[in-house]
Amino acid sequence: MIHKIVTSLVLVLFASSLRGGETLTVNVLFTNDIHGAIHAGKAWFMNPSYPPDLGGGAAMYQYVRETREIAAAKDEAVLLLDGGNFFQGTSIGMSDSGKTMIDWMNKMEYDALVPGTQDFLFGTRNLENLAEQANFPFVSANIEGLSKDIQPYTIIEQASARIAVVGLTTSALKSQLLPWNTLDISVTSELESAERVMNELAQENVDIVLGLCHLGVPYNRAQEFEDFETELLQDNDEAETWKEGLNSIEFAHLFDGFSAIISGGTNAGYNSPWEDPLTHTMVYQGYGNGSGIGHAILEFDIETGQLLSVDKPTYRGNLITLTVDDVKPDPGMASWIKAKHEKLDRNPIPDPTKLRATPSQTISWHSQSPEQDQFQVPSYGKEMSLETVTWNMEWFPKANDTTLQAVAELMLDIGADLYAVQEIGKINEFSKLMTYLPGYNFEITRQSSFFDQAIIYNTKYLTAVGRDEPFADNDYNFAGRPPLKVDFIWKNGDVEELISVIDLHMKCCGNGLARRKKAAAELHEYLLGHIEADQDNIIALGDWNDDILDSGIEQSFNVFLNDTENFRWATMEIAGDVSQASYPTWPSFLDHILIGKGLFDEMDDNSLVQTLPVEEWLGSWENYEMIISDHRPVLLQLDMTP
Repeated sequence: MIHKIVTSLVLVLFASSLRGGETLTVNVLFTNDIHGAIHAGKAWFMNPSYPPDLGGGAAMYQYVRETREIAAAKDEAVLLLDGGNFFQGTSIGMSDSGKTMIDWMNKMEYDALVPGTQDFLFGTRNLENLAEQANFPFVSANIEGLSKDIQPYTIIEQASARIAVVGLTTSALKSQLLPWNTLDISVTSELESAERVMNELAQENVDIVLGLCHLGVPYNRAQEFEDFETELLQDNDEAETWKEGLNSIEFAHLFDGFSAIISGGTNAGYNSPWEDPLTHTMVYQGYGNGSGIGHAILEFDIETGQLLSVDKPTYRGNLITLTVDDVKPDPGMASWIKAKHEKLDRNPIPDPTKLRATPSQTISWHSQSPEQDQFQVPSYGKEMSLETVTWNMEWFPKANDTTLQAVAELMLDIGADLYAVQEIGKINEFSKLMTYLPGYNFEITRQSSFFDQAIIYNTKYLTAVGRDEPFADNDYNFAGRPPLKVDFIWKNGDVEELISVIDLHMKCCGNGLARRKKAAAELHEYLLGHIEADQDNIIALGDWNDDILDSGIEQSFNVFLNDTENFRWATMEIAGDVSQASYPTWPSFLDHILIGKGLFDEMDDNSLVQTLPVEEWLGSWENYEMIISDHRPVLLQLDMTP
């Protein structure tokens, strides 16, 4: 059973070095999960019909500057901290692997940043280069193997105080990334690393210790904490697993060493901090994607370093939404960001005269076959046909290695040319799946906020020649999961075709209907541009999260249903067949395949579309749902004979 770690150093660590005065106010300004979104945008989350304008990074710059001026007049300290995931996601961040974002953060004069999971997207060497470029420290106490530019903590001297900021990155880091992104580093326990750092800080004569933790705050803090406490009370060996992969509120309960924690790692923002009932550590986290900035006002006893009180900058709370009506963007910074954004090269429509194979992501160094032949599965591979399957795998992998083995065997036996997969929860585990699929390669999303999509394809017939993640700069209507588009050359004998495949996972539940309608309209316009450029061999497939047989205002996809000249739902003929429901526990048909007019003839000639009867192959629906998913895969077989 785990017991709360209470370091005795807390009682002696805060021997004050301050001169004069009895308290110190520290204004902690914080961002997290910006994902490169510093460009001006719209606050769709506030009003989907008439969204206010957001000032982005220019408004942040203005707010920080004004706060520093006010604090200086009061002899207060100001820290600007970032909780990680700072560049991955939007075109500004991705275009140069984070360099522009560091330029912006240097202009903002950040005081510290903790590397997040997505900050390793282009590998450790890229992260080290970014840390070297930065005029502020990167801090993470539990990642070993990084360059000297990334340290466990930093000590900031302001208002005659020595303030330590300790960084922690989730110990689940490697599970969220492809293996080659983190080959040369190791990640240790959050608790053990924090305790080690506190021992080091005992020699540094610091006054205040803050945590900068890329651990994430869950979307339902109270319920998650209640579940956590229940598990801690269970006296069993499994409780030891809480020592790794902690979120920020769990960590704050088990470790009494930080007065406050600035968190990143999820997009769940809270206007008030979480106060742990035992350690009284305050945990802050803001919303992501550059929509706002956090501001915590902390008052400390300068003799003991004890946190005396917390305050907020406005009656609304600790989070400042950066609407232009509330915070006027700095004109100079706005011009700088706009110029950077306008220079970006966007060419989502493939040009047949400039096609070339994209860099391979093949995992080949330990490719292997599934261990055993467990299931009797018919082959759907057919000569001179293109077989595509859409498959939502629900928090992949649900049953760890059991899931990997089962999915690999099913994919190899089905024999499709292409699988569009949604809801990948652990990218590292997905890479293990690929070791069981000889002859297949993949493309996976790089710009999703959570969950990922991947396209797995047979390299015998398909060559990837381009990729895009449209709407990544404004993915609200796509629920933070911009579609993944990969352009392929399909070649079989003398037949060669350029085909664009779009893998998507639409918004579910809540305000999903309105957001699906807007997403469908955006996707229709995007794909219509391809058709107008004579690139009309289009397959858009995935979890559309709605039924194409709905009518009236309940129909999400009228924009496609009404455009029969250019698009056709391949799944229309089976959408009303309850026995083929792709989500049978409802039952409903949520997983669809849409084709562009370039493939209409192939659809008419001996094509096949069906939901695959996975429950028969695995013995029962209960077995399938326990091991793989609550969605069935849906297959389309197109006859490509000329």
